[in-house]
Amino acid sequence: MKPRTLKPGDTIGIAASSSPFDAEAFHQGVKTLESLGFKVYYRKDIFDKKHYLAGSDERRAAELLELIQNPDIKAIFFARGGYGMVRILPFLDRVHFEKNPKIVLGYSDVTSLLVHLYQRDGWVTFYGPVVAKDLSHNPDERTKNSLYQAVTETKPLGPYTFKETECLRDGTCEGVLTGGCLSLVVASLGTPYEIDTANKILFLEDTNEKPYSVDRMLTQLVLAGKLKKVRGILFGNFVNAGEAAHFKETVLDVLHDFKGPMLFNFPAGHGPVKITLPFGVKARLTAHEKKLEFLEGACRE
Repeated sequence: MKPRTLKPGDTIGIAASSSPFDAEAFHQGVKTLESLGFKVYYRKDIFDKKHYLAGSDERRAAELLELIQNPDIKAIFFARGGYGMVRILPFLDRVHFEKNPKIVLGYSDVTSLLVHLYQRDGWVTFYGPVVAKDLSHNPDERTKNSLYQAVTETKPLGPYTFKETECLRDGTCEGVLTGGCLSLVVASLGTPYEIDTANKILFLEDTNEKPYSVDRMLTQLVLAGKLKKVRGILFGNFVNAGEAAHFKETVLDVLHDFKGPMLFNFPAGHGPVKITLPFGVKARLTAHEKKLEFLEGACRE
């Protein structure tokens, strides 16, 4: 269930499904999208606030459903992450979407939606930058270029090799890529939206989580049996809570029994560079070459 590529002049709808955001940064992000050749649509109530949420659950759910169901909206991006997406997933369960997926792209708290749309509806989704943070003032060029390529091309993305990426465990594997922000992946356990990791390549990253917190969450995944059938693990950035070396040590300690290939510090997630990754697409992980390559395109004409 691959979405159609974006063409010049197509309209991107922006939702605020999680936390409120800075209006000036949002408008700068809109300008970035317009400079790439796209039109942008958002509702006036996108700037609503209710404590730590971008308005009520009802407002945020109605906004997201409108963008999904409006045929003039070709892609859905998000103002920011934060918290709140999981609260509106039950609203989405009341509606059956047409088997005509569109690009849905975000990261962090958007993890819950990306995994849900893939698992419930078979939609290929995209883990990539948000408007009011990553696309606002002086957006990183690699981030912007990767985003544009991911949403406008039908050929397989990659192969990706980056000097900052490290091989933690050698080996090669193939599987569909899924995952997202570690804390959101763990929060799905025991719910109707629990992530399915069987025969997958699992992508994990996070921010503001100290090594002991990462230890706790990875241990929970191990104890829940969620890594037994995982073919390989791609770790993104762990930032704003300590040195990368401390997180690497934590991963190696907790996952000492994991047999599949593992890469660490791939530039996707909360770090300064955000490579856009499609979920629901078959990929190959070649650890000793520090390489991620997709074996099929994420979009169709």
